[in-house]
Amino acid sequence: MRLGLITLALFFTAFLAAQNYESRIHYKVKLGDTTQLHQLILLDYSKLLGVALEADAVSIRFQLRSTSEVSVIPTNQLRFLGVFTSGEKGKGGNGTNAPSSELTDLTYEPTALPYNSKGEVKIINLLYATTEWNLNEHFQLGVGLAGPLGILATQRARWSLSPLLHVGVSNKMLYVPVAAVFNDRVPLLGDAHLMLTVGNNRRFLNLGTGVLYDNSVEDGTAWGHRMAFGARLSDRWTVYSEALMILTKERRFRERNVILLPTFNAALRIRKHRWNFGIATVREEGFDFFPPPIPYIGYSYFWGNIRAAPNK
Repeated sequence: MRLGLITLALFFTAFLAAQNYESRIHYKVKLGDTTQLHQLILLDYSKLLGVALEADAVSIRFQLRSTSEVSVIPTNQLRFLGVFTSGEKGKGGNGTNAPSSELTDLTYEPTALPYNSKGEVKIINLLYATTEWNLNEHFQLGVGLAGPLGILATQRARWSLSPLLHVGVSNKMLYVPVAAVFNDRVPLLGDAHLMLTVGNNRRFLNLGTGVLYDNSVEDGTAWGHRMAFGARLSDRWTVYSEALMILTKERRFRERNVILLPTFNAALRIRKHRWNFGIATVREEGFDFFPPPIPYIGYSYFWGNIRAAPNK
């Protein structure tokens, strides 16, 4: 009888402790919100900094700030989970706030890195402006303007094979309705390619290959290969470079032509705003003329956050 009572008492103690885990999570903590930096304190007073993605009565999925991997921590080891701020310097932190958002789309050309925002407005030199919506962690749709006459539509899909390996496909289509006056059909120009991205939002290498197409001319297609790499210097500054190589097809009385478009960029991020500063140039095979680099400025605003899906 006594053994049964002790067993029953232990059961209810464990059950109530598991149900009461929410009282150990500060009310300001938003699970899965990468705009916050969370501090997780264990029963032995060990302190972890990162983002709490999911929590239930059994475990807590916690992404450490120093790594892209997600740790699974038993909930019964939790002493307290709160929002870390600069005022907590000297209590196990470094006294700095986390980046306001892990904005992973660092380049103008898309990568296959995970989406962490629900949407983005992007403007480049007041000539290229798009609004893109991330429907979920895999799919993105966008619409905008490219120049005064072009209507731009974008689509992208991506998947993570591992924390450091991501694949995807991207397509951009530019409609020029005014050009239909000089053509039998509305010109449709586009860029469709596959993406392979190695790395995370702190450093990455992106490779892509696909086709550039133009329906206004006969056989208006060319191969497009791209490469981009970048690294975060601090919570605010990121540097990256990307290049697009265009290989035209060999045709009768016409040899293959090679065009290279490199860019070098720096991005300043403050909360959910990002300013890009860069230079771009073009190099075409067979021409000795090498134009001077052209500077450009871009601005992006991100809103919302996508809640990370639990591992299955």
